[in-house]
Amino acid sequence: MGAYNRSYLENVKSNLGAMLDCGINTLEFGPRDFYNMFLDSDMSDKINRGDAYSICTLGGVELAEYVVCFAMNNSKYIHVKKASDPAFNQHLNDAIINVNSKEYWAGTVIAEYAWEKNMSYQELDGYISVEEVIALYNDFANADSLVINIRLDEMLNAKKKVAKLKLRREMLGLSQSELAQQSGIPLRTLQQYEQRRKNINNAKAVYLVDLASVLRCEVRDLIE
Repeated sequence: MGAYNRSYLENVKSNLGAMLDCGINTLEFGPRDFYNMFLDSDMSDKINRGDAYSICTLGGVELAEYVVCFAMNNSKYIHVKKASDPAFNQHLNDAIINVNSKEYWAGTVIAEYAWEKNMSYQELDGYISVEEVIALYNDFANADSLVINIRLDEMLNAKKKVAKLKLRREMLGLSQSELAQQSGIPLRTLQQYEQRRKNINNAKAVYLVDLASVLRCEVRDLIE
């Protein structure tokens, strides 16, 4: 089970749900962009570890603000301008969390499943993306957690048979050719990594760094 006591789980679920609802629906970031910012911030690790202040004191709107402001100081997100926009604080002040939104629901599902599997949010996202969880809303919004987790188990087991490199590339909508061009790594080499005909764990360090840069992840996210 999770790294923190179950008594915290309901707080984590509501906060993560509210954070996604605010970040996507109020601040108008795309699900992938906002969730990447969350994963890259230290907040995802704090919540993973059960940091009491992050879980019990900060609300979903405050978490969304923290994530965006953290991204403002990260060179990967130099394009993020909304936190410096005069309307940014007004958006936050006016934010009304919709607990019935698909984004809120997805946040609660991710929080519970990550806790049940004792997986970090980064690790889980490597197999099941936030977009895929949101897409389950129409069919599973009224299902109980056991049914939802069974479906996620099915997805997780299927994805574990696929190389992490391929999962990450497809999640960003890149073809093998596009990844080869952007990373400077031979197309054939990428194909062999994805087919597991070559072990990516033995790849040149520069290859791993370049792939992680293009795929907006850490090297550890590509290691099998």
